[in-house]
Amino acid sequence: MTTKPLVQRLDDIANRTGVPGLVLHPPRRRPLRGLAVVSFALGTAGMAMACIKPGWLWIGEMVLMACFLLSIWLPLKGPIKPWMSVNERVDERDAEIRDKAYLTLLPIILIVALLGLCGIPAIAWLQQRSAPETVALGGFGAIYLLTLWNTIPTLHASWQDEPADEEDDED
Repeated sequence: MTTKPLVQRLDDIANRTGVPGLVLHPPRRRPLRGLAVVSFALGTAGMAMACIKPGWLWIGEMVLMACFLLSIWLPLKGPIKPWMSVNERVDERDAEIRDKAYLTLLPIILIVALLGLCGIPAIAWLQQRSAPETVALGGFGAIYLLTLWNTIPTLHASWQDEPADEEDDED
C-alpha cells in the first residue's frame, strides 16, 4: 500500500469541505435585504447595550459579534460585485451600483465614527467606567464600523435593485 504525500492528503481534506468547489463558479448575486436589516439592527442593538449599562457590556459584545459574523456574508453573496474580480465581469451598471452604495456609506461611517470618538469617552466618564471597559468600548465601536461597512452598501444596493423574476431563479 502506498501512502499519499502530505500535500495530497491536505488537498483531499480541503476538497471534502466543498470550499474549492465554491470558487469554480462565480457567486450568484442577489439582493439580501433581510440579512442586511437583521445585521444592521443587531449591530446597533449590541452597541447600544454595551454603551447603556456597564453590566451589559459583554452581552452587547456577544450580540455585536453575532451581527458582525452575519454581515461577513453580505459582500460575498450580495448584489455588489467586488473590485478586481477575476471570475465576475463588472460592467458599467455594476460599477454604478457599487459607486452609489459606497458613496452612501462613507458619510454614515464618518458620522458614526465622530459620534463614537466623542461619545464613548463621554459615556465612560459619565458612567465612571474603568479603563479596560473604555478600551473594550472603543474596540466594539471599531467592530460596529466594520459591520456598517459590510451592511450598508448591500442594503443600499438591495433596495435599488428590482426583485428577481421567478424564471430567473431557475438558472
